[in-house]
Amino acid sequence: MTLDLLGQLADETVFWARVSSALAAVPVEARLPPPDGRVGAVLVLMEQTDQGPSVVLTRRRRDLRSHPGQLSFPGGRVDEGEQVVEAALREATEEIGLDASTVTVLGQGTTFYIPPSKFWVAPVVARWERPHPLEPNPWEVDEVLHVPIADLLDRDRWRHVPLSDRGSSWAWQLDDDLLWGATAIVMALLMEVTLTGWNDGIRPEDLSDELAVRPWEDAPDWVRRVRLGEDLPERSQAEVPHVTADQMRTIDQLLADRGVDLPQLAEHAGRAVAHASRRLLGGSLADVAVTVLVGPGGNGAGGLAAARLLLAAGAQVRVILVGKPRLPQQLDGLRDQVEVLDVTAGDELPDRDPGSLVVDAMLGYGAVPPLRGLVSMAAEWLRRHDVPVVSLDLPSGIHPDEGMRGLGVGADVTVTLGAPKKGLLVPIVQPYVGDLYLADIGVPPALWSQVGVEPITFEHGPLVRLTAPGVSDAGTPDQAAAGTIKE
Repeated sequence: MTLDLLGQLADETVFWARVSSALAAVPVEARLPPPDGRVGAVLVLMEQTDQGPSVVLTRRRRDLRSHPGQLSFPGGRVDEGEQVVEAALREATEEIGLDASTVTVLGQGTTFYIPPSKFWVAPVVARWERPHPLEPNPWEVDEVLHVPIADLLDRDRWRHVPLSDRGSSWAWQLDDDLLWGATAIVMALLMEVTLTGWNDGIRPEDLSDELAVRPWEDAPDWVRRVRLGEDLPERSQAEVPHVTADQMRTIDQLLADRGVDLPQLAEHAGRAVAHASRRLLGGSLADVAVTVLVGPGGNGAGGLAAARLLLAAGAQVRVILVGKPRLPQQLDGLRDQVEVLDVTAGDELPDRDPGSLVVDAMLGYGAVPPLRGLVSMAAEWLRRHDVPVVSLDLPSGIHPDEGMRGLGVGADVTVTLGAPKKGLLVPIVQPYVGDLYLADIGVPPALWSQVGVEPITFEHGPLVRLTAPGVSDAGTPDQAAAGTIKE
């Protein structure tokens, strides 16, 4: 740490003035979460100590389902009718026993998105004027940590988290704890606006490979939440053969050579998605509003088949085209009965609520992420709505062979077709897949053998739940928004 940085930390007036100035510069619209989004508030609580400014963090219990064992700010969901600042202070009171009257709220940063939990997070920055002993809630918090910002300037603590597409984000090794993810993003941005030259121009990706950390590989395990009922047959995902995109292309061609063409495969896919949608929503689809996002390939054809079957089941269906349909004739029986928005022809994505369910049929195993163009725009639009998602074959943005590659759709249920794709085995993918199911599309066992895959059979039914007890909800921080506090 340079003498200049020590001086900046020692000058209490300058540090807090810079924090307030940076927060005041955040545009009002940037502070507001989407009106239909799932919103959480966190309290970035800082105090002035003999070591300079210090931030209060919590270590979450390792047996919690969401972000177990991670360092985080106190925070939680904003209740109906509650303001963001009120929620942040309430959650801090509940989690760590903070007396809200002892703090001064300095402002609110830019709201950003955390996809594994599908939350828009609004950071509230406060100065702890009159510190007092804190009492962590034992049901949520293992320990409360008071971390001097000077510790984050110690280069021996610097780490970096490789992102799924390119680059890295900041992380810090704090003795036995690793500070990373969205919490680290907020701290890095906070230091950028308060401590000139804190990193001496070094980017996290400039650090050596030896300093790279991948926390999701060591995160506590959790079991996937059952979303479609307890009565479906189950198999361990680890025991089911997984296939590459090339193997699946060969299977599709072998089926076509035997008279099983894309329209038939789309029917199988659509029926599986419609069945999963009915179960996810509790049985009846009568008058339930469903939006189907349709891409340009075979995955989109399955989505249009699902749209027709959902319509036949009584749902109120809206179709949004983000690519030219592979089988345009599928639209002939839909246009006079459902709303069809063609984004490729200039239609805009609707501002209104997408309904009770979204079917993600934009991209399948033939696509190569990261997302681009209209599909990327639709994925961003989807984030702004708190609605369950059923993804067909793969969540759009997941590489069939490699897994995460930048922005992707977070699914509550994924219905993969014929055989699970190898990309679904990657640990970091798990929070974006949700509850995983394997659907029968009628591939004879002998065809699997021709592509070097152990035959996959469906003796107990056409839809099988794949269990994976050793998965984690920890996702890469590149899925969060880039900005929280702006100069």
